[in-house]
Amino acid sequence: KPEDHIGSVFHFMGGLLVPGGAMVTLSELGLDFVSLWPVALTFGAIFVFYLLINSIHKSAILTFFTIANGTAFIYLVVESITDGSFYMHGDLYAYLTMVVGASYLLLAYSFRGGWNDKLVEVLYFFGIAGFLGAAFSQVFGSVPWQMLYFIIVIGGLFLSAYIKSRAVLVVSTLFLIAHVSYITSEYFADSVGWPVALVILGFIFIGLGYVSININKKYIAK
Repeated sequence: KPEDHIGSVFHFMGGLLVPGGAMVTLSELGLDFVSLWPVALTFGAIFVFYLLINSIHKSAILTFFTIANGTAFIYLVVESITDGSFYMHGDLYAYLTMVVGASYLLLAYSFRGGWNDKLVEVLYFFGIAGFLGAAFSQVFGSVPWQMLYFIIVIGGLFLSAYIKSRAVLVVSTLFLIAHVSYITSEYFADSVGWPVALVILGFIFIGLGYVSININKKYIAK
């Protein structure tokens, strides 16, 4: 019934307005935002607020905003502690994003079959995208990471079969394709020629597509 979703609609609107209103309030108080600590603490307070209200009302939309504000709080605290530009601490944020992504995956797995079940695929998507994306950022110019990333992304394919998630399967396949493309262009384009490398990539992509479809049919679409 439409009236059953009215509460969720208002929760969603409130979730969008609360952080914005908090930032406007800080601005009206005359803060120049040179330090991010006031913003970080504000998002920390919002996170605690949503954590408390969610423990009472138990709503998936409230859980979503709890996670969103908690994530913002973590990044803002790290930014405040490092007190420098994002680009000066790229590795730190990459590892942090990997931890956050893994946390999303664990949360999604724990939400299965419960009142937060609607968030499972959303968290799977953002979790695996954040984890693999952050890990992929470490690949460039690093041979150990280039080798390790194959293990990580193939692990993502196995994970998709284990947790039966199309989101994890699709994202893992796309990042595997991206990594194979990078390795091919980095090490083989000059030796075998770019046209030949493209042909090889084409066959590899067909193979990866076949594997992805088979994983979906055998382990996910049941």
